[in-house]
Amino acid sequence: MGKSAKTFEVEGSTIPASWTAAADALAEMEKGRVMLIGMTDVGKSTLSTYLTNKLLGKLLSLRIIDGDIGQADIGPPTTIGYSIPTTSISSLVELRPESIIFIGHTNASQVETKIIDGIRRLSDRAQDSLTIINTDGWVLDTEAISYKIRMIVATEPDLVIGLGTGGELQPILSGSRAHALNVETAKDVLARSRSDRRETRITGYRRFLEGARTRSISLRTADLASPIGFPSAHGPNARDLNSLIVGLLDDEDYMLELGVLMGFTNDTARVYCRSVERVHKIELGCLKLSKDGTELGYYEPREPL
Repeated sequence: MGKSAKTFEVEGSTIPASWTAAADALAEMEKGRVMLIGMTDVGKSTLSTYLTNKLLGKLLSLRIIDGDIGQADIGPPTTIGYSIPTTSISSLVELRPESIIFIGHTNASQVETKIIDGIRRLSDRAQDSLTIINTDGWVLDTEAISYKIRMIVATEPDLVIGLGTGGELQPILSGSRAHALNVETAKDVLARSRSDRRETRITGYRRFLEGARTRSISLRTADLASPIGFPSAHGPNARDLNSLIVGLLDDEDYMLELGVLMGFTNDTARVYCRSVERVHKIELGCLKLSKDGTELGYYEPREPL
């Protein structure tokens, strides 16, 4: 894709036989929760897409949760997206988000509890459906193992599908005591560089900021939520918050719009976004973002978070 785009031919099927077996197993389940885990670039999103296409029409109800905040497809980066597929897709990006939970960060290690709570909340909305939960690729170190085990225990999936090339996922699967199914990684998955991932995120931000302009939101009618240690909107360091990514939330704390904070004026927040209708809360994230979707780094509070 892009200026240096190229094509190449792959011999044979790119779909491992174990993926077909996994799809058959999920079709027999009919409902429940299925969580996909694995390292970065092993094909979790591709498997999610494949399972979606294979299961459509075989189940009464299918739901997809995209919990990979760094490389989000259903919602913009820094969010968890929830979708109800109705037709075949070539990528999770094609799915229309039904609900989005704003996280405000692209690094799972900094917002573990918030991600787990968000995935569990969205999972609870689909009790009578088969719900496929895609997760981030942080799985190898001690903290990652603990995080994934906590996620599995909190979400209580009926099945965990592990995409791996060896035994790298065994500490998570054995530690969580989950009912697990191991499958092969996708054939010929293209590894992405850090630069590739950054460009993908920029595209994701732009998709949800298209048509945006700077709008005013009264802080008398909308609450302001910010991480611990962030300065007050009325304090001397309020300008430090300019350019922070924000989620504009409804009265149930689901994200209505993504925005970029342009500043505060008296009791008003100026936000670059598409709409401000029904905004109940403005939630500040930790990432700084330009209006064109370029990441500007993270806000470092004067006091530790």
